[in-house]
Amino acid sequence: MFSSMWNFIKRHKKKFIFSGFLVGGGVYLYRYAQRKFKEIQEKEAAECLKHARQQHHFDSNQRTCNMTVISMLPTLREALIKKFDTDAVKESLKTCPENKLELWEELKVISLARIICVLYGCSILCLVLRVQLNIVGGYMFLDSMFNRNGMTQNMAVVPKELQERYLSLIRHFMDHGLLELCDLIHGAVEKEVWSVSLKERLCFHNLKAITGQIRERIESSPEISDLQSPTLMLCSYMLPSEGHTSTVSNTENAEERMYHQLVQETRDVLESPDFHAVLHTCLDRGFAKLLDSLADHYRQTASDQHQNLHEVGIPMAKLIPVISGLLFKLCSDTPNPLIQELLLLDQAKTLAANIYEAFSQQEELASGVDQKT
Repeated sequence: MFSSMWNFIKRHKKKFIFSGFLVGGGVYLYRYAQRKFKEIQEKEAAECLKHARQQHHFDSNQRTCNMTVISMLPTLREALIKKFDTDAVKESLKTCPENKLELWEELKVISLARIICVLYGCSILCLVLRVQLNIVGGYMFLDSMFNRNGMTQNMAVVPKELQERYLSLIRHFMDHGLLELCDLIHGAVEKEVWSVSLKERLCFHNLKAITGQIRERIESSPEISDLQSPTLMLCSYMLPSEGHTSTVSNTENAEERMYHQLVQETRDVLESPDFHAVLHTCLDRGFAKLLDSLADHYRQTASDQHQNLHEVGIPMAKLIPVISGLLFKLCSDTPNPLIQELLLLDQAKTLAANIYEAFSQQEELASGVDQKT
């Protein structure tokens, strides 16, 4: 029996060897496929977890940005009230001075200049803070991910002290840039409306044309080419001049180099076409809000006089208190219709997401770690 079995095996030796290879290879491939499938599942689970953490961190970052903007509105409003003190001019008018006409002309200019400063100030404040918080937010996410994996030995990519120093850059705009921008806007308004008589009756479309021409004066600059955004010249008010922040000495420590890197990255974003496309949209929305608020006054006057909105003419002198009072509507604390619209703007959200994504990529960490070592 064993002899016949052995002869059978010898006769079919090649088949047995082939079958053995086939079965062994099948088992190996099955186990290999199982291992690869498990690796793929673990990788997908890790990616999903990372994405969920990233999305949660991003959403939290946006809420922080919104709250920061709202918290800075009173400072912005007080700075504009101090810069354009309409109350002081009104008090002077109550004394019936000899230069009464000059004071009315001054009140006309500073009232309109102040509300236009609100539009530019709020737009820049919202976007610059969004850029800064998403740049540092991207680095913070990197830091949290790699600390979780034990790859940075608990060394922060951007230490807390450096984060605070970097985020305090917005003070440059609030303390210096805003006041310089106010001077630019005041000059543009003065050139545009000084010739408009206080008795001149302005229709709504006249007022719309005036605000459009003022905006064109503000954003026009001989240094900006036709291919560049007209708002590019506003960058000089958002950050300190490049000479104050771009010089990096070889003797500076890693933290100082990281600070200069953050500032330069911020400058690059603020000078990018994408940023200025969003800024232009914010300003469009801001001027639309201003005109909507003025249109409400024209509608009320039209209703009282039983006229069509576009037929109503209101003397410039009667528009001044209306324009002056809009500061406390468009630059008020919450609820603020202008700020709410700027913060919820889809283009601004997309810009924030793109910045956050760019600065939270794994590749960014390698350069950050290299600089620390």
